[in-house]
Amino acid sequence: MFEGTWGVCLGRKKMFLAVSALTLLISFFFASVPLADDDIPITIETIGAASVSGSDIPAARDGAIADALRKAVEQAVGMVVSSETVVESFQVLRDSVYTNASGYVRSYEVLDESRSGGAYQVRVRAVVSTAGLEGDLDAMGLLQRKMERPRVLFMIAEKMPGDRDFTSWWRPEAYPGSDAGERKVGAAEAALMELFLSKGFNVVDMSGSPEAVMAAAPYRPSDLSRESALEAAGKVNAEVVVFGTAIASEGPRTGGTAMVTWLADLTAQAVRVDDGSLLASGRGHATVRHISAEKGPLDALSRASEELAEALTRDISSKWAGPVSFTVTLRGVDYVRAVEFKRLLRTGARGVLAVYQRRFDGSEAVFDVESRASAQSVADDISRLHGFRVTGAAQNAIEVEAFD
Repeated sequence: MFEGTWGVCLGRKKMFLAVSALTLLISFFFASVPLADDDIPITIETIGAASVSGSDIPAARDGAIADALRKAVEQAVGMVVSSETVVESFQVLRDSVYTNASGYVRSYEVLDESRSGGAYQVRVRAVVSTAGLEGDLDAMGLLQRKMERPRVLFMIAEKMPGDRDFTSWWRPEAYPGSDAGERKVGAAEAALMELFLSKGFNVVDMSGSPEAVMAAAPYRPSDLSRESALEAAGKVNAEVVVFGTAIASEGPRTGGTAMVTWLADLTAQAVRVDDGSLLASGRGHATVRHISAEKGPLDALSRASEELAEALTRDISSKWAGPVSFTVTLRGVDYVRAVEFKRLLRTGARGVLAVYQRRFDGSEAVFDVESRASAQSVADDISRLHGFRVTGAAQNAIEVEAFD
C-alpha cells in the first residue's frame, strides 16, 4: 500500500516538474520574440461562460476562458473596423478570425471565476495584438473600411502612344478634335478605381458630366498641382484625392516578328483633403509584349496600375486608420467627478488608447484623447454613459455636459 502511494506521488512530482519546465520554456520563447514596431496592444476585459458537463470543471473553465478571449478579439475587431463592416462581414470574421481568437491574444489574466448551477464563468483581462489582427483584416480587404471608409477621387492625366499631349476626364475640351461632351476615364485610372474598390475603398465616379469639378478645374491635365487636386476633390466631398500621370509608349520591336514591346509608367500621390497632408506616393512600371497596338498599351497600364495600387492602398490604410487625437471638454463637474469621467472614458469608450487631462478650471475639465476610433464613434459611446450627455461633436472635438 505504501509503495503504491509513493509511486503515485512520484509520478505526480515528475509531471509537475515537466509542466513547470515546459511553462518556463514557453515563457522564454515568447519573451524572446520581438514585437512589431507598429503593434499597439489593446487591453480588454470580458466575461466568458461555458456549460459544466457532469463534474468536468477543468473543461468548463477552459471553455469559459476561450469564450472570453473570443469576445475580446470581437471587441478589438470592432475598434479597427466600422460596425457596418462587422455586420456585413460577420460570416467571414467568424470563420477566419473569431475561431482563431487565441492567436491574436498576446497574454491574458483570469480576474475572477465562479460556478453557478450548470455554468462556469470567468472574467478575463486580455491583451490583444493589433499587428497580427490588422494584418489578417487587411488581407481580407476589411481593414480599409475602418474610419467610415475614405472616399477617393482619382485625377490621373493619361498619355497614350500617338497622343500629342495628356488627356483627362476633367478637361477633354482643351485639345483639338476632342468632344467637349465626352468625359472618359482613362485606362490607368479605371484600373486603379477597380483595384481600390476591391480593397474596400469608396470611389468617386466622375465619368459622364462632372459639373462640380468643372467649375473648380480650369487647369490643363499636365499642369495639375496638389492645390488644384484638393480644390477639385473638395467640390465632390472626397476625403482622399489620388492625382498623377500615366504614360504608355511603344518600345523596340522584336526582330523578324510583328511583336511589339509596350511600356507603361505611372506616378501618383494620395493626399488627405481636409488638411492637405501626404498619405502616400508611388510609381508603377510594366513592360508587355503584344502584337496589338490597342491592347498592348492597355495591358501595360493595367499591370503598372496593380503595382502602384498595392503601394498606395497599403500606405493610405496605415495612415488613414492610425490613431487620431481630439479634445473632450467636460462641463458641470467637480474634480472628483472629472477624474471618474476620465476613468470611464478609458474603459467605456471603444478604441480609446490614452486620456490626458489638459486642465481643470472651476467646473470645466479638458482632456486630450488618443483613439483608434473616430471622435464621432467615441461621442456615441460617451452618450451611453450614465450621467453624461454629448452637447457637441466634430472631427477634432467633443463637448460633454454632466448631469445628476
